[in-house]
Amino acid sequence: MTYHDRSEAGRYLAKALEAYRGTDAVVYALPRGGVVLGAEIKKALGLPLDLVIARKIGHPGNPEYAICAVTESGQLVCNEEERAGVDPEWFARAEAHERAEALRRRERYFGGQPSIPATGKVAILVDDGIATGLTMLAAIREIRSQGPRVVVAAIPVVPRETVERLEAEGARVVALQIPEIFLGAVGMYYADFRPVTDEEVIELLHRDPILFAFPEFAPMAGELLELPPLSPGAWSAERFHNGELQIVLQTPVREEDTIVLGTLAPPDEHMLAALLLCDTLRKEGAYTVTLVAPYLAYMRQDKEEAGKSQAAPWVGALLEASGVTQVVTVDIHSERAAELVPAPVVSLSPASTFADEIKRLGWQGATLVAPDEGALERCEDVRREAGVADPVAYMHKERTPAGVHGTLHGEVGRRAVVVDDILDTGSTLVACCEALWTTGTEDIIVMVTHGLFTGDGWERLWSLGVSQICCTDTVPLAVRDERIRVLSMLPVFKRFFGGS
Repeated sequence: MTYHDRSEAGRYLAKALEAYRGTDAVVYALPRGGVVLGAEIKKALGLPLDLVIARKIGHPGNPEYAICAVTESGQLVCNEEERAGVDPEWFARAEAHERAEALRRRERYFGGQPSIPATGKVAILVDDGIATGLTMLAAIREIRSQGPRVVVAAIPVVPRETVERLEAEGARVVALQIPEIFLGAVGMYYADFRPVTDEEVIELLHRDPILFAFPEFAPMAGELLELPPLSPGAWSAERFHNGELQIVLQTPVREEDTIVLGTLAPPDEHMLAALLLCDTLRKEGAYTVTLVAPYLAYMRQDKEEAGKSQAAPWVGALLEASGVTQVVTVDIHSERAAELVPAPVVSLSPASTFADEIKRLGWQGATLVAPDEGALERCEDVRREAGVADPVAYMHKERTPAGVHGTLHGEVGRRAVVVDDILDTGSTLVACCEALWTTGTEDIIVMVTHGLFTGDGWERLWSLGVSQICCTDTVPLAVRDERIRVLSMLPVFKRFFGGS
């Protein structure tokens, strides 16, 4: 098979990698040619794109013939027989030169921005084809030094003997063609194999995302727009005389990466506006549409219950139909909820934000308490981040016609920090604090990601030893009380979008 160009090969390769859609995989392209394929995979599967830079060291008598390859960090792979036949001083200079060139390219392509760490992730290494495999082998070693969970080598064409070398290095090989008789050069498998320039690589890597923000998130948007990669997009939500909603874009988006910073939470017109905006961006030719919904509403309806709606998969289907290619949220209700959304979901953790507040208050000696088993992992993350020594306690929750009740498990000290994802009516948190209060806990702080504060039942917390409630700014605060402290998630969002 002959590919028309690298873009076509990338689209075929994306189909072969479909199983990695919605996972924690990161695409690491080998520049320059591999970046074209990597960009197609990023677009098709909604995966982040980075680089792993390996430079070949050509033979002194024939620079096109690779005898070794070296990466940015100095990972070296050689044809040892060929290396033994060259002058050691010449080789040392050549190795230093190519490693410096790898570092130069990283700086040129990313301007000092750190790479995405592969630690614990699926690392997909992409090139436009492989002959000897030296550069891919060096790239695999570079990525493996970061401790990924899985390394995948994805290529359109590769000789069979090279596949065996890659697999011996611990990589899973996804190859579109493994010819028994290799034609001798990767370019023989392409109709158009013109060289890729640095400028083309930079353009593929840096499609400056355009941020379309809802008015409710104007302060957060203003801070995010200070990050160099982001630029503002102008839009409005208008209505016909009969009340029908219409989205109007003032910023062109064809072939652009776009971000919608908004909400699906009530009032219901928010969901309609967000979905219609996303759909309009895709209709107008946006390359990607990322919905950033700090609080992803309706995810509590993730279970199938007779006679009741199951809204999580319904919302997921609406997001998919509206052209959303990725969802970014904070502390999604459950892993099951994330699985019910077809688009890849990134759930940012508030653990570092809560931990910073615990340290500021000097409460590292407190016991962290999960108000039900579902909050245990969240609570454990905060405990690790804050450096709290005592183990997490939790409440076994039961719902009865009379209300929510629970039994505490674990030792709890005089001070406790209760950590949960949502404070809605507060019934679960009230039950947990009642249990703590009756066992002798004197001072309680409640930390919740999403402070909805519905009704007034939650106000009983103040009579159960709760001195402070901390919530993040994922939803606008609906109540005013000096004992409620709002913690900013902006630093977490900035880290996600490439800031400091």
